[in-house]
Amino acid sequence: MQEYSMDELDKRLGQLLDSELPASPTSDVNAALLVADLLESNGYTFQLKDMCPKSLCDNLWRAVFTYKDEEFVADNSESAFAICAAAVAALEGADAAGSVIVKH
Repeated sequence: MQEYSMDELDKRLGQLLDSELPASPTSDVNAALLVADLLESNGYTFQLKDMCPKSLCDNLWRAVFTYKDEEFVADNSESAFAICAAAVAALEGADAAGSVIVKH
């Protein structure tokens, strides 16, 4: 499992996606959703789940990319970060059930 800071994740995503990377995907949910669109256009399926739907105070988002029956999952309090972390895991073909640990 890999840990990433926001800057490290932006850099790694840039390496994996080359020039297709939108600006600031780890801090902008709209840019992160463009990353998800890029992966979906390459055969991945994507889900973003609110893991605390009834809480007014707590935030936890789970981003899931699936490719050929393998899931790549990341949880974070920031939805954009969760999307990007799961995208990196998917693009790298992460081991350990496709999970990635993220830090902020």
